[in-house]
Amino acid sequence: MATPSPVSGSFSAQVFPTTGPGQTLTVSEFINIPKSGNVAVCLSGGGSRAMSAGMGQLNALETVQLSLNVSLLSQVKALSTVSGGSWLGVPFIYLPSSVSDSDFLGGPYVDPSQLTPTSLTTLPPGCIGTHITADFTLWELLVQAVALYYQGVPAQMLWQTLIALHLLAPYGLFPFSGSSDTPSSLFTYDQATLNAIVQQNPSLQPETANLVSTQPRPYFVCNTAMFVTVGGQSLLAPVQATSFFTGIVSVPPNATDANGLQVGGGGVTSFAFNSTPTAFSPSTEMASVQQQRQWAIADIVGASSAAFAATLQQLGSAMTTNPQILAAVIGEHRPAAAKFLRRTGVDTTVAERRLASTRLAAAQGHVSEVAAFTSFLRDLIPAYRYWPVLNPPINQPINTTAFADGGSLDNSGVAPVLAYSDIQNLLVFTNTSTPLTQDTHGVIVVDDSLPPLFGYQPYVPGIGYVLYQGATSPNQPLYQHNQVFPSTSFQDLLDNLWSASGKGTYQNPPLYTQRLTTVSNAWFNVAPGRPVTVLWTYLERTRSWYDQLTAEVQNVLGPFDNMLGDFPHYSVFDTELTATEINLLANYTAWVIMTAQSEFASLFRS
Repeated sequence: MATPSPVSGSFSAQVFPTTGPGQTLTVSEFINIPKSGNVAVCLSGGGSRAMSAGMGQLNALETVQLSLNVSLLSQVKALSTVSGGSWLGVPFIYLPSSVSDSDFLGGPYVDPSQLTPTSLTTLPPGCIGTHITADFTLWELLVQAVALYYQGVPAQMLWQTLIALHLLAPYGLFPFSGSSDTPSSLFTYDQATLNAIVQQNPSLQPETANLVSTQPRPYFVCNTAMFVTVGGQSLLAPVQATSFFTGIVSVPPNATDANGLQVGGGGVTSFAFNSTPTAFSPSTEMASVQQQRQWAIADIVGASSAAFAATLQQLGSAMTTNPQILAAVIGEHRPAAAKFLRRTGVDTTVAERRLASTRLAAAQGHVSEVAAFTSFLRDLIPAYRYWPVLNPPINQPINTTAFADGGSLDNSGVAPVLAYSDIQNLLVFTNTSTPLTQDTHGVIVVDDSLPPLFGYQPYVPGIGYVLYQGATSPNQPLYQHNQVFPSTSFQDLLDNLWSASGKGTYQNPPLYTQRLTTVSNAWFNVAPGRPVTVLWTYLERTRSWYDQLTAEVQNVLGPFDNMLGDFPHYSVFDTELTATEINLLANYTAWVIMTAQSEFASLFRS
């Protein structure tokens, strides 16, 4: 059955200013439900590795009880996700009641000693992990993207459509008609907020609406980023997508968008993002916008993980100069791509015919036809009509501004959630591919996302860590505005993570509870002088977990110092994982929490 087309026209939307006299951003102004400890959980990016690790982490937080029938997860006040963390977070937040949280997160927690090679090969029906075990390699995704383009999906919606077909459609969260009028839905918090939207916009009554699960859910911040220009330099500004609004809550100094406008100042009701403002009333905080379709959860999960769109773009460009590779890739993956898309309701007749034609042209070395084939991939990066709440450009043409992966700015998810002044404690899960090591000079090496939070540039071999302040040509300039904690506290974090792991023996998981005070950050709208407690959890192999596994499961993993796929540091480019890899990673990350229950629970009691 065909999915209704998106609704176009003029709409009324609330504006949420977040800066200015008397403006303070809090979670409680949106969700006024008391939560113990005012805790935010931050799930880092990292593709399928981060998604699988996050499965175990959320599962364990649901398993650990704060009191009778009150889980830690039910008391989480905010969930901040990036990229691969958003692959888990978006469907989890909007999960329909037909799927249990337990199945979605991989089933009940099992002690490592109870795992068997056979049990590791299966995932429960409804588990998010099942959707990355097939048809999900980068080459398969590329051919699927081409097929969708041939079926009429615009280039700048290919990545969003792809990731939504894989991770949202199985849960009924992605109405898809198989052509260019996708997506055709909006999202908001609950029936009350939906009623308010529809009351102001009756034409949206038939639109499919994704509402937050009826099970206990935290306030959700899905993080992406938008390209801005500062003094001729291309940087990224943080964009938050929540169930209430989407926008840039800060005013990054001198940062302008594709229209030359200073960005920031807040957001607009999420359905009305990607629009053109036609009227604005500061007194009522309402805007009228013109819109071709509504901003959907397919957009937020796609934009949050846009680095993969860039990777597919690069793969396509590489094939332009080598037609034989293109012919081989299409030949190998065309049947599976067509089969996958047919399962999701796409009529692939046109796509299959054109893919066959392209493969033949590539095999015959027709460079011009290959170049034409890959030309649309240049537009694969998501781009949207952004306009600043700070100063809405009423009735002015709005050029689209390119978006980037949330992890291209802050892969930790920490800086964005600190914009909410009632968040007092953070559980930060750094689900990285970077092992915790010490170099020959005694410098402790950690994931690139952590040093910038303290004002340091990522680690450089032979140099170590250097402050951003005063640097004329900094390493990773996109991170230069990420500092939210004092620089003097960074070495303390390094020393304690290294010590907790056993100083190179990897006997125990790297955990450290650190009391910090925020520093002012205009890029993320973080106020200075706020005390916060952070429980850092760093993804690293651990002997004490490995030693609990049976000999049979250890044989599956391989020797501790040379485990399967460099477990647990699967490459971000290993987008397709086996059920065994997913189960092992999720079990390990859950075990880390289960063995330190009191430490995690303490943040909810403070």
